[in-house]
Amino acid sequence: MNPREPLAVTTRGTRSAVVVSAVGRIDMVTERPWREQVEDACAENTVKRFVIVDLCGVTYLSVGAAPLIVRAHYHCLHRGKLLRVAVPMGPALHTMHVTGVRDLVAVYPNLDSALEPRASRW
Repeated sequence: MNPREPLAVTTRGTRSAVVVSAVGRIDMVTERPWREQVEDACAENTVKRFVIVDLCGVTYLSVGAAPLIVRAHYHCLHRGKLLRVAVPMGPALHTMHVTGVRDLVAVYPNLDSALEPRASRW
């Protein structure tokens, strides 16, 4: 994906989760649609237990975007849901590590493991 192209963000439901997937760079210029869909997923009035932020297609996650994941985590907890982040080895996981987000939020190496109710975290 060209860095000048907009970030592609999709939201879908599964049996137990709302999954927000992003493909491309998440930075100050592109993060708005991603942030809005994550916030909407956390606020959705549903019986689904999990909100999963899928960063498997993210090539860059800015340090400034990382706190949005923390806010989503607390928003989910307030609504009785659990936030999970699917993020493989690479730049996005590195950003989550250096910002401390990885220590606070449940992080999984891929989307399949994040969807498993009793999956092991990173």
